[in-house]
Amino acid sequence: MKIRHLVLIACVCFFSPVCSAGQALPFYDQIIKIIEPLTYSGFPIIVKPQVSLSVDFEKREWTLRNIHTYDQRGRVILEQNKFGLCAELATYVFEKIKPFLTDRYEVKFAMVTERAFFSKNQSNHIVLLLFDKADGQAYLIDPSFHRYARAKDLPEYQVVKVQDSLVFETDRSPDFSFNAQQALPLYIKDDFLLSFSMTAVDGKFDKDNFAFVISATKKYQFASRDIIIVGKREKVLQDFEDEPMLKELLSFAEAQLLFNRLKGWINQL
Repeated sequence: MKIRHLVLIACVCFFSPVCSAGQALPFYDQIIKIIEPLTYSGFPIIVKPQVSLSVDFEKREWTLRNIHTYDQRGRVILEQNKFGLCAELATYVFEKIKPFLTDRYEVKFAMVTERAFFSKNQSNHIVLLLFDKADGQAYLIDPSFHRYARAKDLPEYQVVKVQDSLVFETDRSPDFSFNAQQALPLYIKDDFLLSFSMTAVDGKFDKDNFAFVISATKKYQFASRDIIIVGKREKVLQDFEDEPMLKELLSFAEAQLLFNRLKGWINQL
């Protein structure tokens, strides 16, 4: 099955840690201690038994249900206390650092682009900005990439928008919706970003024509390559796998988990 689709990424993924010299950064030890154990990955979330998928074909919108969980105080709970998407990781760190910040500092969420994987026209990523009100210095905290530095020392980031809170954080919704041109990042491996999306087939998006797609996008490049496709064309179930890329980027167990999850969702639609 040959399916063309545009992937718009909503979140960035885990990569190798990069930190500035600790002595120049406020609360360095506390912040690094919080972000170092965290891992960006949507994989443990998408394969959770309680996560389901629903589709509104008329609106061309699909929704993952029960991907967010919260404690009794409404704080986001990370999968296995360390896995999450960029917004979840940023929210988790936001709640953890607020108690030890002095009045001199304030922290906000920021929507940014990042040079290696997320160009201005294709995607955005959620990080934190820590502002020093005394000298006007801004510090960028990226839990997904384990980065903490002065914002001016990270030219690969461009701030698009600064905000006090995130919608899912204030709404406490367990669900998240995407349109048929958006994708959910899974993780980064070997300089490839893996993403999951639900797309149209031959321009049709209905119960008889759709596809679940796992795609790979190479670092500094933004044309994706489909490595798994499971879907329907005119009611007929079809699937495809790019076996060499699949073996490079997913273990056999991971691939089986994904295939089983996608086929299970198809049977429920």
